Formats: sequence, C-alpha cells, structure tokens
Amino acid sequence: MILDALFPTYRFDKAETDDLVVIDRWSYTWAAFGGPLFVLSKRLYFLAFIDLLAMIAIAGGIIFGLTVIVYLFSASLEGMLLMLITVVGGIALNGVMAVRLVRYGYLQRGWRLGY
Repeated sequence: MILDALFPTYRFDKAETDDLVVIDRWSYTWAAFGGPLFVLSKRLYFLAFIDLLAMIAIAGGIIFGLTVIVYLFSASLEGMLLMLITVVGGIALNGVMAVRLVRYGYLQRGWRLGY
C-alpha cells in the first residue's frame, strides 16, 4: 500500500546483545510531532541537532508556502485545502526526516536491519 511505501517499518537487531528495536507507524507519529526529541530519545545527540535544523527549515518552508497560498487564493476553498495539505505534508515530512536520521544513526552504530 501507499502508506507502507511512505512509512516503512524498520527492525534493527544487534547480534552481540540480542537487542531488538522496531520503528513502526507509531514512531513516525511521535517523530512528526516530537522531531528532535524522538531522535534524542534514541541517544543520537548530533543527529538530534541535525533534525532540529531540518525542522526549522521545514517550518520555514511551511510558513513560506502558507504565505504564497494566502496571497494567491485568499479565503477560497481551494486555498484552505492547499493550506491543510501544506501543514499536514510538512508535519509528515518532519516525521519521515526524524525516522530516517534514527535509521542512519542505528546503522552507523553497528545495528543491522532485521527481517
């Protein structure tokens, strides 16, 4: 399905300790609203800072997009729908970015993608 392609589930395991970490759709939800806090909770401090910068850039893009939409469409129905799509898309992008950073951090620390 489309959601599985946009928000894949990752399973990480560490052979030495038999630890298992699963990043699923709930992780994307938490990452979307928590952003750097989600990355920070995984003890990936530098990547949390990178995610903070990415979140600021995404917020700037959302504000710019909303400004353009308000200027072009005013209070029309199309404008309201575009505003909703812009905000929801930005929040989803923030979640995907945070999960991808956590994925990168786990792979760099020697975890492997499980099956």
